[in-house]
Amino acid sequence: MKMSSERSRYKIRGSHRNQTFLGVIRKDPDTYCWTWKGEIDFDDGHNVSFSSEGTFDTNLEAEDCMRQFARDHIDGRLSFTRPDRL
Repeated sequence: MKMSSERSRYKIRGSHRNQTFLGVIRKDPDTYCWTWKGEIDFDDGHNVSFSSEGTFDTNLEAEDCMRQFARDHIDGRLSFTRPDRL
């Protein structure tokens, strides 16, 4: 019997609008569902930690959701702190 060599944990590094985010995508060994958690390191020194509220069937779904969450949070915070914002 051949065992699957699929990894059960992935580290993700990315950036959006020059703000760095890090994430970990993890597969639960009991349920085989994927979750994520991450952190955004803003240039001004502010750091935000976040995690998934649900589970995902594949690591790609979890990664896409984590990246979208980070991008949305970065966009929201940067637009909130812009001096020309009404």
